[in-house]
Amino acid sequence: YNEYKSYLRKLITMATNAESEPLVEIKSPWTAPLIISSTMVVLGCSFQFGFQTGALANGKKVLEYRFHKDESSTEISVMVAGMAIGGIFGGLCAGYVADIIGRKKWILLNNIPLIIGTVLMVVAHDEYSFIAGRIIAGFSCGVSTGIGPMYLSEITPVSIKGAIGVLHQLMITIGIFVAFLLSLDNVLLHNYNHNSELWRVYFGVPLIFSAIQMCILPLCPESPNWLYFNKEREDLARQALTKLRKDPVIADSEINAMIEERVHSNERVMVTYKQLFTTRSLLLALVIGIGLQGAQQFSGIVAILNYAPEIFKDAGVKKAQIVTALTGGVNVLMTFVSVPLIDRLGRRSLMIIGQAFMVVSYIGLSIAQTYNHCDDGSDCKLSWNAILSIITVFVFIIFFAIGPGSIPWLIIGEIFTSEARGKASGICVGANWLGQLLITLFYAKLQDALGKNLFFLFTGLVAFFLLFTILFVPETKQKPVDVISREIQVQANKCPPFVF
Repeated sequence: YNEYKSYLRKLITMATNAESEPLVEIKSPWTAPLIISSTMVVLGCSFQFGFQTGALANGKKVLEYRFHKDESSTEISVMVAGMAIGGIFGGLCAGYVADIIGRKKWILLNNIPLIIGTVLMVVAHDEYSFIAGRIIAGFSCGVSTGIGPMYLSEITPVSIKGAIGVLHQLMITIGIFVAFLLSLDNVLLHNYNHNSELWRVYFGVPLIFSAIQMCILPLCPESPNWLYFNKEREDLARQALTKLRKDPVIADSEINAMIEERVHSNERVMVTYKQLFTTRSLLLALVIGIGLQGAQQFSGIVAILNYAPEIFKDAGVKKAQIVTALTGGVNVLMTFVSVPLIDRLGRRSLMIIGQAFMVVSYIGLSIAQTYNHCDDGSDCKLSWNAILSIITVFVFIIFFAIGPGSIPWLIIGEIFTSEARGKASGICVGANWLGQLLITLFYAKLQDALGKNLFFLFTGLVAFFLLFTILFVPETKQKPVDVISREIQVQANKCPPFVF
């Protein structure tokens, strides 16, 4: 009671002296230059990746009709997988080139392969031209997934790093949703089998967002981290931070933090690829980054997005296209919901929660598929297993969005120091695209081999990566990179030599 009275007296004293002591103004970290820079990056990188990911879910039927190919033909499979084929090479070189020429310049130059690939798809008169365009556009998407989150991580203050970082995944989901909506029968793919050319407009949509980015991003600042650590230009880094924060005092404090990070860092020069695989702490960080990317892709999300109409038809859903579009909408909504959660609950917690509910969802979907006795979805009534399929897919999308959908892209920008971030991020992103390629190429074959037991396989994979997250992934919420690096160093030292 006496402590409570003492606390009240302090409050009264503070209120009484309030007029004589000026209040300290707390400035919001959300400045106009930061918002504009972030928006241009996610529009020109993340949205493009999302649109290309969702473009063929309903769009495959157009290509099958136009190029006279069967759904199970090799050409259609390569069209779907073409994006991942190019994405592997784009992802692997993204960080390396970004370390040399800079984050912003690489983002701008990356529009060139995207435009070339998109134009090839728009004007394609045979399957080979379309496949070439898909691979080239995929290369651009691979670069985007590497350089976009990296730039966002490096221009953002620690207090909102999670919220800004998840914008990448949010815009990916918006791109997927837009692709789903525009590919409905009564929109841009209307009358595709009656000589309508609107399907070419559909595949040309990414050109609009490339034009917007190329006009506005040149006015935005370069990454201060790249300017300081890679170019060793403290003056330019200070200018960029002052522009982003709209406050020279805050900019000076962040520059001082960079100076301290370099002084206390063991890697005072740029890290080589050899060091990434021979230094225990860097190798553990790399394994964590690759493992998180594997958790995202081997969850089977690409299969669900690319083959959602078939999954619903197999379960007896007549309006499979509409339900597929709704899954895209749910993906957007839940990724948006995850924006405030990611800096409150933490990255690791959301990852574990998301993966746990995904396991439950896959068990439900597996049961629904196992007891489905419908050979032709168009002739089936909406049965209990069809309803269960819809519910479990929606639950899966919800928890994928708040966990494995958002977290991996964010964490790979937080667990590596600036000296290692470019090369390490490129390897992690390359692993992501390799996983996407494997799932895209072999999903149909696995479905033929395993039949209705396919989703039990994905259940096991998600459960494995859930265990990986629990054992290895650190919490990075609102922690400076040097603190995270020290925690990973301690964790690596605890591992037996034969592990790391």
